[in-house]
Amino acid sequence: MIKPENIVRHELIGLRVKVYKARNRCLEGIEGIVVDETKNMLIVETKKGEKMIPKKGTIFHFYLNDKVVEVDGDVIAFRPEDRIKRKVK
Repeated sequence: MIKPENIVRHELIGLRVKVYKARNRCLEGIEGIVVDETKNMLIVETKKGEKMIPKKGTIFHFYLNDKVVEVDGDVIAFRPEDRIKRKVK
């Protein structure tokens, strides 16, 4: 079960996300549903189509039920299958 404490060790596809801060200021404010994930990118389905958001240098807000969980993209910048196995402090 996904909880705020263990979100970085779970599958992110299907979660609602918003780009809170990014090195590229044009990406800030993009929100939608994560439809795919690679080692370096989250692919987000928005109202205007799919957007590719780099993980490194980006702060994401993931929405779990009624909670907002802030995640540093540098922490999740691994292949999804490797990230799930990692221990995160």
